[in-house]
Amino acid sequence: MNVKNGDTRKAKEREREGEKRRIKAIEGGEGDEPNTQFKVWTKAFTQRHEGRSSHPVFVSTDVSGPGAPIISNLTCQPDATIYLQWLRPANVYGTVDLYYIYYRPEDSFEFEEIAVNSVNNRLEHNFLLTNLSYNTMYEVKVRGGTYSRFFSENNKTYKGPFSHPRKILLYPDCHRAPHPSAETIRFEMSAGIIAGVVCATFALFLLVVAMIIWRRFFHGTYYSLDDPPKAPPVLMHDWENDTGGEGGTYGPIDVHDFAKHVAELHADGDIGFSKEYEAIQAASAQEHHPAEHSQHPDNKQKNRYLNIVAYDHTRVPLRPLPGQKKAMEYVNANYIDGYDKPRAYIGTQGPLPFTFDTFWRMVWEQRVHIVVMITNLVERGRKKCDQYWPKEGSEVYGLIQVRLVHEEVLATYTIRKFAIRHTKVKSRKCGGGERTIYQYHYTNWPDHGTPDHPLPVLSFVRKSAAANPDDAGPIIVHCSAGVGRTGTYIVLDAMLQQVRTKHRLNIWGFLKHIRTQRNFLVQTEEQYIFIHDALLEAIQSGDTNIPRGSLGNYIRLLLKAGGNQEKPQPAFLLTHQYKLVTHFQPRDFNLVSAGKACNQEKNRSPNHLPTENGRVHLTPKPGVEGSDYVNATWFMGHQRLREFIVTQHPLPVSILDFWQMVWDHNAQTVVVLTAVDEAQGFPQFWPTQHEDLDSEHWKVHYLEEKLNAGLVLVEVAVQSLQDDYELPVRLVLAPSWPHTLPAATTTLSLVSLVSEAHTNYQNGPLVVVDRFGGTEAATFCALTTLKSQVEFEQHLDAYMYCKLYHNRRPGIWTSQEDILFIYRALESYLECDGSHSGSSSDMAGLSDPVITMQPVTTTATTAISPLAPVKPPPSPLPITSSASPPPPISPTAPVIPGTPPPTCANGQVPSNGHATLTGNGIVRVPPEGMEDAPQAADIPPV
Repeated sequence: MNVKNGDTRKAKEREREGEKRRIKAIEGGEGDEPNTQFKVWTKAFTQRHEGRSSHPVFVSTDVSGPGAPIISNLTCQPDATIYLQWLRPANVYGTVDLYYIYYRPEDSFEFEEIAVNSVNNRLEHNFLLTNLSYNTMYEVKVRGGTYSRFFSENNKTYKGPFSHPRKILLYPDCHRAPHPSAETIRFEMSAGIIAGVVCATFALFLLVVAMIIWRRFFHGTYYSLDDPPKAPPVLMHDWENDTGGEGGTYGPIDVHDFAKHVAELHADGDIGFSKEYEAIQAASAQEHHPAEHSQHPDNKQKNRYLNIVAYDHTRVPLRPLPGQKKAMEYVNANYIDGYDKPRAYIGTQGPLPFTFDTFWRMVWEQRVHIVVMITNLVERGRKKCDQYWPKEGSEVYGLIQVRLVHEEVLATYTIRKFAIRHTKVKSRKCGGGERTIYQYHYTNWPDHGTPDHPLPVLSFVRKSAAANPDDAGPIIVHCSAGVGRTGTYIVLDAMLQQVRTKHRLNIWGFLKHIRTQRNFLVQTEEQYIFIHDALLEAIQSGDTNIPRGSLGNYIRLLLKAGGNQEKPQPAFLLTHQYKLVTHFQPRDFNLVSAGKACNQEKNRSPNHLPTENGRVHLTPKPGVEGSDYVNATWFMGHQRLREFIVTQHPLPVSILDFWQMVWDHNAQTVVVLTAVDEAQGFPQFWPTQHEDLDSEHWKVHYLEEKLNAGLVLVEVAVQSLQDDYELPVRLVLAPSWPHTLPAATTTLSLVSLVSEAHTNYQNGPLVVVDRFGGTEAATFCALTTLKSQVEFEQHLDAYMYCKLYHNRRPGIWTSQEDILFIYRALESYLECDGSHSGSSSDMAGLSDPVITMQPVTTTATTAISPLAPVKPPPSPLPITSSASPPPPISPTAPVIPGTPPPTCANGQVPSNGHATLTGNGIVRVPPEGMEDAPQAADIPPV
């Protein structure tokens, strides 16, 4: 009996121990793997029989702490600050929810702890340690943490192991990294040492003689070779038909189905994009490509980022230099295929100071003609790329001399022209002589995320890619790491080529393929979405960059009837383009500041409000809500991102706000396109000879008034009340422009006069005022910008600027006639200025491939399709149609009634009449002897 009781107690104890182990396993303790699901059931046993299993229950063990992070960057910054950057641990159970940063001075025993939330479980994180002490050695380490899945109410966190600790000495100006000074070393030489030196000198002499002989007979072969160094052959992958495996749903998409495809991916919070991008990430994770050259000890410091390496099988090799170690041939760069051309691109990182020489050697050896750079040198206070070209004059980088020939700064990108030559190659027959290199540097990619609209990026991609000659080497593309923006550019260019050639595209398949050639291309889901939105824009609008000599034919095609064959629509393509231009409709969150109750009285019209991302900010007054608001919008020009400020005629309550805006943003030219009418609520908002405008910090006083080319110029000055600074401001009064002008050419006369005066007078933005900050002001900005563009590039893109302006200030374009007037005014200007040779800059020469690109070509018998190259054109966004484009037209076709040719400024009128603008749009004025032009009241509404 006692034995039985003892056995029973032991059985119960074993049962309790087993239960404890099971609870411990579920809590993530020792035993089973963390974050693992188990199937649990019970079953009864006797000595002879086995019972039935219970219904199974699925349970999971708790998570565990993540692995050790890797500190990838620890550098000192100004103001006693340390910049810390680390990489996510390789082993993660679930997610990394927190990071714990530990740091201490060397003389302290205790670490300070800082908890930092993980951002979207990113691969890379950074943090600034501030308020530190100079002349102190600091030790820093990081560990990750993951919240418990079962004990979240107690905020239980499992912490992982520490990273390898790193130390850094913080001292004043350490971020400047001064070079150590040389030390003077003294030797006491004995007679034996002197004898040894003499022998060594003689041996060195013999070695030099041998080297001279060797270089004379053998070394020249390296420099005389003009072929790029051989790389392993790469077979083109059949990515065009890649659907993601058997039963896959990705595959190629026809251009006519692409809008629907993108809309489906955007549905439910972009869930479709998330799934596609995750599939690409998963496919990339299964690829294992060695990168031994990148991991070589001599090469690790040549990688800007530790985790961005160059795969060996696509790495760009450099030709070995005589006597140089093989490791010195390394550059972090990979060949990347194009649409139908292997190794069409070289993707590389932003060069480091000690890799400038290898970068330019790669440019020379690969016969590169175009370098595309998509990063600023510094972003968010962090160095993203080092300047690897001379600011002026010439510099020698290793064996390559680089001379800056010309630099042209535009609104969203800069073009630099370099002349490079190999310092060791004298003979042109041996591949010597100077070569011309163009760098296309995109400067408007935001620090966070992607550009707010794809049109400027598409224009940049098309122009830079078209500038590469057929016989040139690959296009070098780089950003900072050479993966995110670099991959975005390459995918856009390749897909645009596929659309032109095949009228279909396979973004998923192409990106999956090129990720086998360079790691992490298109680094974020946001970039993947941007690619789709950009290509949708490209398909729907076509290439709208029109050659100077083709504008007349382009306008005729815009006005051609089309659509339904039974009931053709007049000006079908113009209607389509107008709907695309005005497609964006703002929501409440786009108009937050303009919609505030405190700002309502500052708006003349609810239909003309600045969007949040384009509004002009005033210096706020402490404690005064809405004091930073003025109804004004920034507009982009051809050469500057913030070239114009478009605003309404100031209300009595906002006159001082207007001058505060002028003062804050150093604006010295104001174009006023409205007439002063106190009865209608349009007061004079500048000072008179007898009355100043006074503010708390400045006052505006009258200087003089004069006439120039029929325009009234009012000179005023804004004077500071705190110091002696004074801002001169010129007001150009052109009331009722362009409605009262006799011809479209006169419209450009005002633009020319103001542009010249504005350029010579100051460097601030040009302020343009009309009644509501609407059509007239936007038209003036568009014509000013396009006039500059056509003179510089010999091309113009009215569609792009009209759409970008609408997105910043919806409501400025009220009908398609507003867009047509811009085309007509430019046509008139170009016809009457036919002898104009364009910009004097050599960047604008007609024979220069950098500027003279022909995306749409025409001859005497060729028509231009505004929607080229897609045939038939895709439907406009608001409608559905499968109509084909209109047939080609003859350049001698008669002018369509109601859309006359232009008039020259000298009053000579072509035989079909000329154009003038009334309140309802453009009206045809017939030639002498025909009926009179109808009055505005007689014109039917559009």
